[in-house]
Amino acid sequence: MSYVKLEKPPLGWNSFDCYGIFINEKQVLENLEAFDCKLKPYGYEYFCIDAGWYSEYEFQFDDSKPIDKGTAVNVIDEYGRFIASPKLFPNGLKFISDKCHEKGFKFGIHIMRGIPRVAVKQNTPVKGTKYFAQDIVNEEDICMWNPFLYGVDMTKPGAQEYYDSVIEYLAECGVDFIKADDIIEHPEEIIGVSKAIGKCSRPMVLSLSPGNHTNPLNYETYKKYANTLRVTSDVWDRQSDIDKSFDRWRVWQDLCDTELFLDLDMIPFGALQVYSKESSGDELLSGVGSKRLSDYSLPQKRSFITQRALAASPLLMGGELCMTPVEDFALITNAEMLECNQNCMTGKNIYHAEFFEIWKAEKKGDSSHGWIGIFSRHNLDRKITLTAQLLKLGANLPKEVYSIWDNKTLEFPDGMIEVTIGAHDVLFLKY
Repeated sequence: MSYVKLEKPPLGWNSFDCYGIFINEKQVLENLEAFDCKLKPYGYEYFCIDAGWYSEYEFQFDDSKPIDKGTAVNVIDEYGRFIASPKLFPNGLKFISDKCHEKGFKFGIHIMRGIPRVAVKQNTPVKGTKYFAQDIVNEEDICMWNPFLYGVDMTKPGAQEYYDSVIEYLAECGVDFIKADDIIEHPEEIIGVSKAIGKCSRPMVLSLSPGNHTNPLNYETYKKYANTLRVTSDVWDRQSDIDKSFDRWRVWQDLCDTELFLDLDMIPFGALQVYSKESSGDELLSGVGSKRLSDYSLPQKRSFITQRALAASPLLMGGELCMTPVEDFALITNAEMLECNQNCMTGKNIYHAEFFEIWKAEKKGDSSHGWIGIFSRHNLDRKITLTAQLLKLGANLPKEVYSIWDNKTLEFPDGMIEVTIGAHDVLFLKY
């Protein structure tokens, strides 16, 4: 095992849902201050910058217009490694990580699998070796949604040393958490990144992305070499994304555990795509849609965050922290929800019908306690009768259970209770 052992699913913030690939130092520092006030007191600790931190553009951008990605120039050093853009981050990544560490939380960064195409064009040397970029590249191995890199051929001499040098640079920058993207389908490069982490003196969490083609056949590799595993494609504020999260959760419910946390992607609550008044037209690189508050209704938000709690998924807030309403923070910092999430037990599907799904997570080491989510999968209010048999609570239904989002106790006077659940809402119970 060549990475940090995570005791619980990570809690944090990631810049992608609100800034796409366009965040700069000023915006980072503003969100860092908000993170310290609004999330850190509740146990959130990972502050993560997503893609684009190494890119520069022909024109500076303002709040109303995203940059044309066609003008991107990717900044590399003499060893072919992406480094922080001086235009976006004039004080470098170490400056940001130092600010995080001073406040007592951890710094995360997004990386892409492979080697920059500009490094291959310049044929930069691989640090500490006699090899060069063109010796280790596989130019036929490309990412379908990011034109900035080629794959690394891990059978070539110098390939592992290249990843060692990349992780060495990030360690020097004070990175504690790495989100490695376009890597799920490439086990050999997962191993390369993980081995590089194991060689550096700085402990780092390794999170694998994206999840649209995560293959259960590669589970043992994922489990051995990483900490968290994305099992969904990008998730946004759409009912279809809640639906696909159920589907992917069902596939992975019996595999992921405390050795490898199942990741259902970030939380698209609050202020999203804040740099753009108009849709970017590019869902795969800079995000979906234009500047808005999350399109999720309150019932959808409750269903969304209850999914993440019961699945023991990492909770990485995606909304801009200075502009997000207090109501959204109330959901993601709810003490009962966080207790369920940090219990670390991946919930199981115990009932599946046309209009309802029921998921259950037992308290670690104590099956007589736990949490249950009864989810409406319909756009109309629905009634359901809850019994001990339906909730898989053995012969004796508890005399009462606590309804988390209603903040009240429900009693079962005759061993059953009929409840009405609103459209796309959830009854989140603690027993």
